[in-house]
Amino acid sequence: MSAVADSPRAPMQPATALRTVVSAGGWGNGLLLLGIVFGPLLASLGDADPKSFTLGLAFATICTLFWSMLAGSRLLALLLTSSRLRLPGWDRQAALYGAFAALLAVVAPAAVLAAVQSGGFALAVTVLATGAAVGLFWVSMPPWAMWALLGLGAATTWWPGDMTAPPGLVAWLTSPAAFGLLAMATLAACAACWAWVFRLERAPGQWSAPLALLVSNSSRGTLEQAQQANWNSSLFALDTPVGSELRRQPQQALAVALGPGFGRTTLKGALATHGPIVAVALFWLLLADRGSGRFDIGLAFAPLMVLGTALAPMLRLQTMFWRPALGLHELALLPGLPRRPAASLSGQLGRQMIGRGLPALAVMAGYGLALGAPRAYFLLLLWICAAGLFLLGGAVLLSLHSRIARWGTAALAVLITVAAIASMLAAGLKAQAPEWLLPAWSAALIAGVALHGFALARLKALPHPWVQH
Repeated sequence: MSAVADSPRAPMQPATALRTVVSAGGWGNGLLLLGIVFGPLLASLGDADPKSFTLGLAFATICTLFWSMLAGSRLLALLLTSSRLRLPGWDRQAALYGAFAALLAVVAPAAVLAAVQSGGFALAVTVLATGAAVGLFWVSMPPWAMWALLGLGAATTWWPGDMTAPPGLVAWLTSPAAFGLLAMATLAACAACWAWVFRLERAPGQWSAPLALLVSNSSRGTLEQAQQANWNSSLFALDTPVGSELRRQPQQALAVALGPGFGRTTLKGALATHGPIVAVALFWLLLADRGSGRFDIGLAFAPLMVLGTALAPMLRLQTMFWRPALGLHELALLPGLPRRPAASLSGQLGRQMIGRGLPALAVMAGYGLALGAPRAYFLLLLWICAAGLFLLGGAVLLSLHSRIARWGTAALAVLITVAAIASMLAAGLKAQAPEWLLPAWSAALIAGVALHGFALARLKALPHPWVQH
């Protein structure tokens, strides 16, 4: 055997680690670009005004936080697998991943922000590091810890409102040193969570498994792994109980065959879908200041809470059509399905979106009633949700056989999100909502109906909706 064959394998090169970090970011790398571009742009609007710098820094921090959640989930799952496989040098890999992640998500945006307003690099880098640490902690903590955090947030409402902190303490809390300590404390909490996971002899349960593990398990790519993820999914077992009379109910058979996000609705599934929305609404009510007369910021995000419930069936359809290993082609061979597959597929998507959205709409309407929201809030909530559901549903049907339409669906979702928040803020921050808001969303609703009809006609024109790509 040659000396070359006996030599140990070279350690991971920095370029390989950098490519791994960039690959882990995926589409989230666009968030970093947004933070690097628009963060300094917002900071430069007011020249030397500290408020503009704070606004730009806040925007960049939010982008870094979400990137940290996405890329951090994948990197942490990779390192956990490497550790359990006893791969040599996985700890050095972790150090390289952390260094490059800090360079891309913290140092680079901070340097650009500091170039806009000199002297702000220390504050920018510590605030961005705090945002990255918070995003990492969110995917590292066990799900049951969220309830403890909710209780802690609710307890802050009991703090006396007339108490003022000393000016020196306020200045220190907004200093780079305070943010640096907060970032290190959050990273230490992340390390404690993963040290506990590493010591487990068996896989953690549903309420103990960090979100990073759930994200990594849902992104498997091979045929065998995809099938295992499909049939062993807790969502499938939750949402699609199989009955004995499916041969007499073709629509229900189609729903069960489509998998998670479809199927027959059960009490357990309804609680799993709408329980978090109820918890968030109660949390907002605990934090609300009802006697101040000010607009509650939770009202601005109410349409997003409703539209978010419809994501499961939409994502499921897109996943099946772009990952046929999940059973798309087998679905075409399944006997007893409806004779009009295109119309049935569209009907199943519409029923699931409306069925999931109506209870969430009722919860958000009750939230508005509890806060004494004006009449414009309820009208806008109804129109925004209806227009958003039709637009997104039509875009999803159109994207099943079009890569361009798939990217268009993502862009449309971002546009609806921004427009919904802006509309609710425009209606809440002013004494009277602008007169053009309701007609604008009515036009969006009509456009959504037209888009849904066009997508359905396109599906009907195909020989079979789920065979041809």
